[in-house]
Amino acid sequence: MIKTVKGTTDILAPEVLLWQRVEGVLASTAKAYGYEELRTPTIEVQELFSVSVGQTTDIVEREMYSFPDKKGRHLVLRPEGTAPACRAYVEHQLNVQPSPSKFFYMGSFFRYEQPQSGRKREFHSFGVEAIGEQSHLQDAEVIDLVFTMLSRLGLTGLSVDVNSIGDASCRPQYKELLQASLKTHEDKLCDDCKRRLMENPLRVLDCKREDPQLLASLPKSVDFLCDECRTHHALLLSALDSLHIPYRQNSRLVRGLDYYTKTVFEVLSEDLGAQSALLGGGRYDYLVRQLGGPQTPAVGWGLGMERLIAIVAAHSPDLAASLPPLRIYVVHSDTATTAAFELRRRLVESGVAVDIDVRSDSFGKQLARASRRGARYAIIIGDDESSRGTVTVKDLSTGTQETLESDGLAEYLDGRSR
Repeated sequence: MIKTVKGTTDILAPEVLLWQRVEGVLASTAKAYGYEELRTPTIEVQELFSVSVGQTTDIVEREMYSFPDKKGRHLVLRPEGTAPACRAYVEHQLNVQPSPSKFFYMGSFFRYEQPQSGRKREFHSFGVEAIGEQSHLQDAEVIDLVFTMLSRLGLTGLSVDVNSIGDASCRPQYKELLQASLKTHEDKLCDDCKRRLMENPLRVLDCKREDPQLLASLPKSVDFLCDECRTHHALLLSALDSLHIPYRQNSRLVRGLDYYTKTVFEVLSEDLGAQSALLGGGRYDYLVRQLGGPQTPAVGWGLGMERLIAIVAAHSPDLAASLPPLRIYVVHSDTATTAAFELRRRLVESGVAVDIDVRSDSFGKQLARASRRGARYAIIIGDDESSRGTVTVKDLSTGTQETLESDGLAEYLDGRSR
């Protein structure tokens, strides 16, 4: 028996119904905030991520699924969604359109890491990107969008960790001070962080293997911000206060990707235990330029769908247990097959989900299959019904049945689905 690849999984009914409902809430909320859907390819050139995400990140160093194609070009399965969105923004010259360009996306992403609860090698993400606006209110909007989405999904106990890591004006000074401080503790650092110490010392703050007390003793980026970054950060915190979004300033928060500037944040859920981060994001004001476009500010976030689905299933039972669509099953005689298919076409056009029996056997066996497939109603079309233009509707939960004109069936079923 051939099984799924390690770190991947099948999503079957009825769980897939919950996925569809959650995806629908996320997408409809993003659209209501003025975001349009963007779909990028699953395969991208490797350079897109080595340039944008950073050569010393875990993603580029050890987690990307990379391979040469038949012409020797280095391709990867996309490990994250922001760089592809910016690549699309540059490639299609979206900077000439009114700013900001506001996108949302969902789909499969890939990272070669040890599978664990809520984290797969093929995982699903939903994210938003707002490209072309530098106001602190754009940062506040994408965070506010998260809280609106999660509130609509019935989640509570949410907060946001936020930090500012500065920009090209003030970060170099901070990096030098951080590097000097880390060198005094070099013998206590893990092997990866000893290398990061010289290449990108901010990445040490993101390491889960280092001593928390050591990390807490290091210089904090917010203490070395330039006037512009300090003002941006203060205005963002003021906006979060006015929106009643609970937050905590977390000086260790840097996020794991090199393209971030100024604002970085993570939304946390009390329902996730020690691994409480549900999603993360921040501002990336230089990424579009790095990918060949003009200097363009931007901000966004991405969340893991597997973790979100698990939380919704456990803590929003009304949404998780929502009933599937009204199921209709058409039972028919051999001579009424054409009439049965024509009836299904009309019902589907009216928005009714309909299954139909394709075996040529008795009504009793067809009705038994209808019950096993979870149908609520069986629509029976025999020779008499076909000649009269009627149908017999049987409620499989009660066993009662009645005869109706076939033209009025859609309205009858619509009334039963409310």
